[in-house]
Amino acid sequence: MLVDASASMLGSTVVNVVRRRNLPDEVKINAEKWQQAVSTADWLTTQIPRDSSFQIYTFNTRAAPVISGTDGQWLDGGDRDVLNDAVLQLRKVVPKDGTSLYHAFQVARTLRPAPDNIFLLVDGLPTQGRKAPRRTTVSGKERLEHFEEAVNTLRASVPVNVILFPMEGDPMAPSAFWKLAIGTGGAYVSPSEDWP
Repeated sequence: MLVDASASMLGSTVVNVVRRRNLPDEVKINAEKWQQAVSTADWLTTQIPRDSSFQIYTFNTRAAPVISGTDGQWLDGGDRDVLNDAVLQLRKVVPKDGTSLYHAFQVARTLRPAPDNIFLLVDGLPTQGRKAPRRTTVSGKERLEHFEEAVNTLRASVPVNVILFPMEGDPMAPSAFWKLAIGTGGAYVSPSEDWP
């Protein structure tokens, strides 16, 4: 599971994101959109079969496992304590910085054995690629290029299931993520604000 923890997860409008990004961490953690993403991840963990393995990474300008010290490792889906700890640690993450989907997909590529499914919880196209941008703004065309760069790092045989929490001002995101999901044999969902 790859969970977008960039600053844009603080709100569904640019104005709300700008307002919240300078507030205390406690306020950021409680942002409605972020809480919906965390609740969605929590719900997904309840669907993990007991005989399977899982891993949860958050990503913004870099990617990191929610449970410290487990980078590159699969966790036991049958161990309810591990599942609960993963969700507990996710609840402590403070959304910040930009979005690099490249680093998220790169992490998924390094896992051994390779994942048989990726669940991507995201709100829009990335604001950077492999490297940090030189400018503070990024155009829609550049965001789409960063997206394509990230997609090119994926293993062709892994379905990507996308759960999109849309951000205003990112009109190309829904179709790009829909194409990614369909093209890889995954599913695409854009849930209502009151789900799950």
